[in-house]
Amino acid sequence: MLVHFARLCVPFLIVSSALSAQEASSTQTAKVPSKQPCSITGLVVKSGTSEPLKKAGISLQKANDPNSAYSTQTDASGHFAIEKVEPGYYRLQVQHTGYVSQLYGESSSARRGAVLALNPGRNIQDLLVRMVPWAVISGRITDEDGERVPHATVEAMRHHTWEGKRDLQTYGQAQTDDLGEFRIFGLAKGRYFVRAKVHEYWQPARRDLGSADPGSSAQTGYAPVYFPGTTDEARAVAIDLAPGQEFSSVNFALIPVRTLRIRGRVFDAVLGQPAKDCTLILVHHDPSASNFTNDREGMTSCQAGAFQFSDVPPGAYIVYAVLNGSGKQRSARTSIDLVNTNFDEVSLTVGPGFELTGRVLVEGRATLDLSQIHFWLRDTEQYFNVGGHAVLRPDGTLTIENIPEGNYHIDAGGPSTGSAPDTYLKAARANGEDFLEKGLAVGAGSGRGPLEIVLSTAGARIDGSVTDENNLPSAGAVVTLVPEGDRRKQFRLYMTTTTDQSGQFVLRGIAPGTYKLFSWREVEDNGWEDPEFLAPFESQGTRVTAEENGHIATRLKLIPTEKPK
Repeated sequence: MLVHFARLCVPFLIVSSALSAQEASSTQTAKVPSKQPCSITGLVVKSGTSEPLKKAGISLQKANDPNSAYSTQTDASGHFAIEKVEPGYYRLQVQHTGYVSQLYGESSSARRGAVLALNPGRNIQDLLVRMVPWAVISGRITDEDGERVPHATVEAMRHHTWEGKRDLQTYGQAQTDDLGEFRIFGLAKGRYFVRAKVHEYWQPARRDLGSADPGSSAQTGYAPVYFPGTTDEARAVAIDLAPGQEFSSVNFALIPVRTLRIRGRVFDAVLGQPAKDCTLILVHHDPSASNFTNDREGMTSCQAGAFQFSDVPPGAYIVYAVLNGSGKQRSARTSIDLVNTNFDEVSLTVGPGFELTGRVLVEGRATLDLSQIHFWLRDTEQYFNVGGHAVLRPDGTLTIENIPEGNYHIDAGGPSTGSAPDTYLKAARANGEDFLEKGLAVGAGSGRGPLEIVLSTAGARIDGSVTDENNLPSAGAVVTLVPEGDRRKQFRLYMTTTTDQSGQFVLRGIAPGTYKLFSWREVEDNGWEDPEFLAPFESQGTRVTAEENGHIATRLKLIPTEKPK
C-alpha cells in the first residue's frame, strides 16, 4: 500500500514527502467507481445533555486526499446533510467554539476517528456526534522574585511516541498577558504536563555572573520550567483533565539559570563564499535521557555567514545549518557541549552533500505507476531530518541528492488506492548488500551505491472486525499491526488503521512475516512502538502470519484500557 513506511512526524522535514503514514494506511483500498453519488445525514448534540448544537461546522474529507472535501453546518435542530458525495472512504470532522474539535467515532486519546465507507449508491443516515466541551488550563507565571512575567510561552504537553522513543509534544499553548496570566483552551481530556519558557527577545534584564574562568561571559536567563516549578521533566507533575474541566491556579515561577552564547559562521562550499541565505536551528539533544529529548531551542538566520544564539542554558546541542536554492536544500550539522563558557567558534561548511543513484524494480503481477511513488532517507540518530532530495524517473532510475553524512534507512510512500494497493518495500541493496533493515552509512569513505530498490505488489491483506465488551461493533477503534521478534525495531513494518462505522477494518500492503494485531479504544498515540507500553497488552494480541498474496480474515476484541499510569 506504500503509505506506511515512515511516520515522518519530525517537526522539521526537508525531503520528498508522501501521504501521512498512519492516516493513509488506515483506509480501505478497494477501488470504488466514481458514480452513483451518496449522501450523509446526521445530528450533532452536546455531550451529557443531548441538546442539539446549531452552527456546528461539518467537514467531510477523503481519507487519502486532503484536498477533496465537502462542508456544511448544522441547522437550528442540530441536523446536517451532505449530498452528492463521491463514493470512497472519508473522515467526518465537527467543530464548534467551546467544544473539542472531533472526528466521528474518535476517542479523546486516539484522535483518529472512524473511517466512513461510502459505497456507490448507498447512503449513511442518522450519524450521531456528541460534542464534548473543551477543557482549559490557566494560571500565572512569575519570576524568582514573584514578579509577573508577560510574553512567556506556556505549553500543555502530552506524551507521544516516535519510532519507539517517547517525548512530550505540545497540544495547546498560550502567551502570558501583562499580568503574567495565561489560559490554554481547546484541550481534550487527558494527562498533560505544563511548561513555560521565555524567548530571548522577551527575557527580563539580566545581570552578569562572575566566573573564575576568564573566557566565560555567562548571564542569568530562564530555562524552560515544568509545573509546579522544576527544570527536570522527570519531576514534573501531570494534570489529569476531565472533559470540559477548567484547571486553574497553575501558578509557578521561572527558574534563573546560567546562560551562554553560541556564535559561529556558515560557509557555502558550493559557491566558495560565506552563506548568504541560511537558516540555523539549535536543538537540545540528550541521547542518554530515559525519554527522547530533542527540543528545538531556537532558530535564526545568518548575516554574511555569521550567526548567534543568545541566552542558551548549558547542555548538549546540535546546530543545523540549512541552505535553500534552486528548489533544493543542503545542510550541515555539528554537536556542541555547552558547559561553562561561550562557544564562539562554531564553523559549519555546507557542501553539495552526497549523491546516491540506482534503480527501482517492481515484482508482482499488478501494474505500479512509479510516478506516484516517493522515496526518502531518514537518519534514525537524529530527530530532525534535513537534506536529501529524491527523484524517481518513469524508467525506474532513482537519484537522491544533497545527502548529509549520516546513517540512513530508506522509506517509500505513495497512494493507498489504485491498481496496486498491496505494494510494499521488499528489498534495498547497495553494491549488492541488503541495507533495508540495518541501514546505510553515507559519507566519505563509505560505499554508496549503486542502489537497487525492489517494490513488490504481492503484499498480504488483513481484514476483519472489532467488537467491544458487549460484542457490539466498535466504530473508530484503533487497530495496530506490530511485527514480532527482532523486527519490532523495523518501524516501516508497523501499520495502523481505525475501524469504520460498522467496526470493520482493512490493512493492505503487508510485508511477509509474523505479527500481532491489537485494538484499542483509548491509547497513547504510537504508544505501541514503545516496548514498555506494549508489554502489559502482549497476551491480548492476536498473532497472524502474513504471506505474499495472502489474505487473513480475523475478529478482534477491543482492549478497553489505556496504558497504565
